[in-house]
Amino acid sequence: MDSRLTTHYHIPTALIADLVHANRILAHHKVLDTFGHVSIRCRVKLPHPSSSSGSPTPETKETATAEEEEEEEEEDCFLQATYHAPALVTPTDIALFSTTTGDAVDPTETRKGALERHIHAGVYRARPDIQAVLHCHAPLLVSYSILAPPRPPTSPTSPSSPSPAPSPYPTPTPNLSLRPVVHVGASTGLHVPVYDIAARSSVSGAGPETDLLIRTPALGDDLARSFTDGVGLVLMRGHGATVASRRGVRDVVHKGIYAVVNAEILRDALLLSGAGAGGGREVRGLSGGEVEACGDGVNAVERSWPAWVAEVDAGGGLCG
Repeated sequence: MDSRLTTHYHIPTALIADLVHANRILAHHKVLDTFGHVSIRCRVKLPHPSSSSGSPTPETKETATAEEEEEEEEEDCFLQATYHAPALVTPTDIALFSTTTGDAVDPTETRKGALERHIHAGVYRARPDIQAVLHCHAPLLVSYSILAPPRPPTSPTSPSSPSPAPSPYPTPTPNLSLRPVVHVGASTGLHVPVYDIAARSSVSGAGPETDLLIRTPALGDDLARSFTDGVGLVLMRGHGATVASRRGVRDVVHKGIYAVVNAEILRDALLLSGAGAGGGREVRGLSGGEVEACGDGVNAVERSWPAWVAEVDAGGGLCG
């Protein structure tokens, strides 16, 4: 266990253990590959600078302790693994980052952080209620992110009316859009936005000629705007997806796993329906009322989590 996190910043060891298990569970379930990351929000009382300058003398110890307690500042932070493959994360790989800057809080921290930690910082800045964030590159979620939006319906034209301009994309059925179709997939929300960095030219670092990564606080803030109330999953075109939870890291793991399960069920239903051929039978998603009724209630994290922990502990945490 990283002694500075527990002794210097008073991070509970159980919280660090949960984050380690979250990384390994998500890797085991193929939600995370060798990239991707998950984080936990926490508020930390930053130690007074003098607290690291050596032990006080007996004569000044009581006075110094009182002064430090008065001057301690609580900062909004998040825990995240440093630059490691999720399946290999251990407690010593966890570091503390500021939601304000996305940078490491500990001045002695020299390890490389995740390149896209600004995704997490941006969501935490935008949404004070969010307690955990997951960013992944699950292939099926990426597939849904690159589907062209459906063309709006056109009204019938008279013979003298000009023909509408041709679309640069094939005309997909609206049923191809990712949405909840199964009760355990309801917790990510009724609507799944797609964030397209190429269409965000007004934002510094965005535009049509980037590597699609969220490398800066400005891009993190821009992505976070997609997490409006009720949105728990945002697809990122050609890149991946980000999941946010108000309930904590165990819940965000559950959301991530079942976001992929939901996408698999929808894909299979679309194939069975013949929708990919431009027609076919309707694939029914959940209604707004059903999504609201399901909420977080059907996502029994307390039942799933012990089983998932047992899986990765038995196998050393590596993907099988």
